[in-house]
Amino acid sequence: MRKLLIILTFVLFPLAVMAQDTDLFGQYKASSASGLPLYRGKTATKYSFSYNGVYTWDRGGFRTGDLVFAGKLYKALQMNINAHLQTLLVYDPENYTTVDLGNTEVEEFSLGTEVFKNLSAKGYKLPKGFYKVIYEGEESVYERIDKEFIRDVHSSNDGTIGYKDPDYKEGVFEFFAQHRCFYYIGKEGKPEKFTNPKLLLGKHKDKKKAIRKMLKENRLNDADYAVQCLEIMKFIENAQ
Repeated sequence: MRKLLIILTFVLFPLAVMAQDTDLFGQYKASSASGLPLYRGKTATKYSFSYNGVYTWDRGGFRTGDLVFAGKLYKALQMNINAHLQTLLVYDPENYTTVDLGNTEVEEFSLGTEVFKNLSAKGYKLPKGFYKVIYEGEESVYERIDKEFIRDVHSSNDGTIGYKDPDYKEGVFEFFAQHRCFYYIGKEGKPEKFTNPKLLLGKHKDKKKAIRKMLKENRLNDADYAVQCLEIMKFIENAQ
């Protein structure tokens, strides 16, 4: 009888350990990225028809970043922006699905090295959606991109749609047109929309000549507007 108990102990003990390990794994899974409540949200909208352009912020696909959602920090998620709906998309790598988190409880997040903020949720009187941080300080500059779904038989690549689509399909008249703008928020905290960095020069008329000289010397006059905005704001800060 004693020998039988010893044998049963050796047989059943590993099973008990395995059961305990399984339970621990379940707890880990529930607290890890794969078991996040975020992944139990709304399934992302699928655009299953043929179109030109992209409905996302850019063509970069999902990128790794951190997210502050409903006051909680979530790290190392795969995310992208639906710029057509102005909602945040999160990819669930375990179930191979994409979840749409909307924009109400999304406070801020990063995509790679780029940081995005929900400025309307922070109290600013701005359209709902996400704004990329170009520069933040006493004066801040943000970028916003919207994609509008349009059908136009006269559409053209890099023309009507507003950006270059390497996969542009002739004969397809549905596309996502890009609308890009910037917002300046000064010391008074009132957002001001602009599409040309020249607005920033108007905010600092005493430095306008020096800023123009800086842009010329650094060959930035033909640079992307986001780059120009960043360099102008850095120059203004260093000049104070």
